[in-house]
Amino acid sequence: MEKPYQQLREERLEVRSRYPDVTFPNPVLEPVWFGRRNLKRMPETKAIVDQNTGRVMNICSDQYKLVHYEDVVRMIEEVTSRITGYGQIALCPQIYSDGGKMRMTMKFPDAQHLVRTDQVVPKIDVFTSYDLSYKLMGKFGAFMLRCTNGMGVWKNFKRFARKHLQSLVIEDLNATLLEGLMLFGLQVEDWRKWNEAIIDLNTYNNVWELLPFSAAEKEKIEILPEISTNQKMQDALKQKELTVWGMNSILTQFVTHEIKSDLRKIEVEPLIAKTMELTYERLAA
Repeated sequence: MEKPYQQLREERLEVRSRYPDVTFPNPVLEPVWFGRRNLKRMPETKAIVDQNTGRVMNICSDQYKLVHYEDVVRMIEEVTSRITGYGQIALCPQIYSDGGKMRMTMKFPDAQHLVRTDQVVPKIDVFTSYDLSYKLMGKFGAFMLRCTNGMGVWKNFKRFARKHLQSLVIEDLNATLLEGLMLFGLQVEDWRKWNEAIIDLNTYNNVWELLPFSAAEKEKIEILPEISTNQKMQDALKQKELTVWGMNSILTQFVTHEIKSDLRKIEVEPLIAKTMELTYERLAA
């Protein structure tokens, strides 16, 4: 039987020491009171409070069990230490939304695949939260080494995500990650096909109708030189050289380097992946 991922306070402090640049919240469950003069305790209800700041992250049932971020980090460390055949695994916890959410990113810099001239490696994100916006869930993506763009993946992971990622089972996490890493190779083959698919003007305009960007952001994206080629999207379109992969690369470059909100980055990545997959399928039909 797997050991429960509940650690002692000292063990959580040891996890924190390995990530000194990350500010971990100190959550606690507190009773909820209501009324003005004669306070009454709200039955069967507690508040999730960060002791560092006093911020109330959400209200929950008194049966709710906190899953500390440090416990999730340690669980992922132990699971990834047993994964072989993919080289070094880089782990990076990130806390955002004032401590309400955490993303633990796993990158595989030795598992490189070439698309065009871009070195692409798998990226896996595990999400959890104190504000109850996420259950323990995962997302597969990719990371471009040269320009450090983060990308979502879509087609080959739709069924896999529904089966495994929308609600992660801790005991099955090792097998889940290995299955996803094997699927990643299929996604790379699709991306190589994207690099052969030229986007015409009509398709280009239709793509923008689906993308989650404002008119002001669209203007910035269209004049943004791609890091890998130094080519702008509008110039590539006029020269009939804009591919699905090239457009995807500029879009993810903008999200990675220009959007400041971590929450919006996380939301936009899979929307770009879905839109570009649909675009390729229409062009290939």
